[in-house]
This record gives sequence, structure tokens and C-alpha cells, in this order.
Amino acid sequence: MCDGQEPQQVVVAWLKCKVWILLENYEYSVVEPGTSAYADYLALRHDVFCAELGRIAPDGRHLSGLSIETDDYDVHSLHVLCRVKATGRPAGCSRLILPGPNGLNVSARYKLAGKLDLPEARVGEIGRLALATMLRRVRSDASGAGLRQRVVTTGHDSIHSMLKREGPVVALGLYREIFNLANRYGITHCYAAMEPALARLLNRLGFPFLEAGPLNGNVSPARQPYLIGAQSVREGLAARNSCLYQFMFGGVESPRQALHTEAAWSISGEAGAYQDAGLHI
Repeated sequence: MCDGQEPQQVVVAWLKCKVWILLENYEYSVVEPGTSAYADYLALRHDVFCAELGRIAPDGRHLSGLSIETDDYDVHSLHVLCRVKATGRPAGCSRLILPGPNGLNVSARYKLAGKLDLPEARVGEIGRLALATMLRRVRSDASGAGLRQRVVTTGHDSIHSMLKREGPVVALGLYREIFNLANRYGITHCYAAMEPALARLLNRLGFPFLEAGPLNGNVSPARQPYLIGAQSVREGLAARNSCLYQFMFGGVESPRQALHTEAAWSISGEAGAYQDAGLHI
């Protein structure tokens, strides 16, 4: 440690370096229907949600010879796939449901607490966030994935523990990509359905997900709808976790991202490709 340098500053600098080094192993892309990448994306959803966790009943559909999982919301969603750079193997995925003729998935599956005082065109939904089995924790009591790896404390100690494995960093990269897309399309607020324990963890990290309705015990495991706003993400991370703030809003950036809209999710930073948190269904 250098003279006059606070321990927290050293931790933050180390964490930022660690995140960027890990993300050098991965690449993120928005995948389009009709491409082989889109088939790989839907196949990963099938592998995790249908075959492994049994949270969605498979319907026997195939694409490019692969078993896939898809639904009516995919036609008005944006789809993100993360791959391992060295092998091209799918490592994680998520989607952003945009306002569309089918509405939002969360509205059909959960009871929402009242009507939002927001234009419908500004509200989207984060969903189908999953990590490939190879990136998730190996504990036998798996009830989710991604960031939910161990009992997490507060502050920088929790982030330090998270970064011992690559899965949580990949999951944070998926959030970052989704927030970036929300900014591009003018989405200021996003719903997400998740287990309450995951929501508590994300809040401790500085992502202020607010309860948007009661727990739905008819899904397994029981999940609850939450809502998060673009501005509250910035304020929450700035106040509670400067390391993650830099990662989400001021760190490594994809060349395609130069976004400026009224939503406050936008990411800016230095040049260079950047590439569940649990599972959101």
C-alpha cells in the first residue's frame, strides 16, 4: 500500500482491475432472430430454464437442430448473448422486453401493486437472465444462479467475495448491457421478477430494486415482482459502491455504445471491448 492511500482505495482499484481482466475472457452481443447466434441464445435458455432447472415446460420446438425455449414476448424484446471468447461457447444471456402488443411478461404472471405514474413507452422488463452451468456455483442447494453464491456481507467485502468466481462478473456484464439497451430505447424503468433473497443482495450492492407486488407462491421457487429506475441505479451505486458505479457507468465500454437519451442508464468510459445476480424469468 502506498503512503497516504486508504485501504478502501486499494480495494476499489483491485476490484476494477479484476473485473476488467475477467471480462476480457467474454464478449457480449445483441442477437437478432434468424441468425445462428439467436439459435444459440434460445438454446441456452432451454438448457437452463427447461432442461436443468425445470422452471419452464419444454414445448419441443427446435431451431438449427437445437432444442430452444421461446415465447410470445420475444418478438418485441432485445436479446443479449454472452460468449466465451476463446471457444465461442454461450456463457450467459438475458433479454429486455420492450413495450409491445403483448405487454410485459410480469403483468401476466404477477399481481402488480397499482398503476405506475409513468408512460407505458418508458417501462420495460428484464427477463430470461441466466448463466451457463459452468459459471454457476457448485453448492448443492442451488435455487438460483449468478450472484447468489454465498452468504454475502455488506460493502467491499461482498464484492471481493463475489469476484472469486467469474459467474457473478458475467452476470453484472449482462445487467450492464441490458441497462445500456434500455437507455438506447428510452426505457427509464424496468420490472424484474426474482426471489426476494436475490433482490436483497442486489440492494446491498447498490441496485435499488423496489417491491412492485406480492410474492407469487404459485411459481417455483416463489418469486416477486420488482421495479428499478435508471436514475435510482446511478444514485444507489454512487452512494454505496463506487467500484460497481465505475464498472456500470464509467468503465470498459463497447465501441458501439455512445448512447444519449433521457434515460439515465447510459454507459460511458474508455475504449475497449467489454464484454443471477440469479435468474430472472
